[in-house]
Amino acid sequence: MWDETRGAHYTIWLVALILYVYDSAKLLSSRELLLVEASRGRLAPGFSDNPFTLAGRVLLFAPLVQPFRGVFVAPWSKPWVGGEALKEALASIEGLRGALGLVRALATGGFLLLFVVGPVATWLLGPDAAVLYTAAVVYPTALTAVGCLWWRRRALRLTASRCAILSAEIIACPAFLPNLVRKITTLQPVEVDGAQILAATADVVVRNEFFPRLEARLEDLLGETESAGTVHEQLDAYRSTIREAGVPSARP
Repeated sequence: MWDETRGAHYTIWLVALILYVYDSAKLLSSRELLLVEASRGRLAPGFSDNPFTLAGRVLLFAPLVQPFRGVFVAPWSKPWVGGEALKEALASIEGLRGALGLVRALATGGFLLLFVVGPVATWLLGPDAAVLYTAAVVYPTALTAVGCLWWRRRALRLTASRCAILSAEIIACPAFLPNLVRKITTLQPVEVDGAQILAATADVVVRNEFFPRLEARLEDLLGETESAGTVHEQLDAYRSTIREAGVPSARP
């Protein structure tokens, strides 16, 4: 049987999990979304129909069980750009994705050590031995990640100050190591409208599911704005852009 004393042995891993989830949280403006890496070079939306907000910001989470997936923050409701500008934006995103191979491996390794190996070792060996053995591998993994950041700093598009901050974070708190890929990708500026990027990169099933949700959200925003105001005109024009692009509509 499970007892409370044995349950207390897992407190350190629970704390690490809470820190990891906290670090995965992203607070976005009401007109931003997440572009989440998907298989075969595609992107998928991180978007909520009925978002939970904090101080007017939308709370979203990066994929918690896929630490190797990066996320990019992109605006939506912006005018769509021409083909060349879109290609440049996609090439920029793809270039960074291609530079993340070793970082993905280290972030995934940190995740497995903290949330699989550690708890299993606690069950088999007890908390003291589990913490000792796990730390003996986690900290070298974090140090290797720091070395990777500095070695690949330019390819990862990190300034020296940002690289130093990331290095300090994962050494001081290894629970942040599994989020290293996201910490890098969210720094990548995305100026092109996120919905336009998804129209070009998302799987057709994902795309057909996402755009009706986006239009429904757009309808809600239109209902909240003054019908003669500039914001209302911008949102209405954006709705027309989506429909002209042949995106499935949420309305008949």
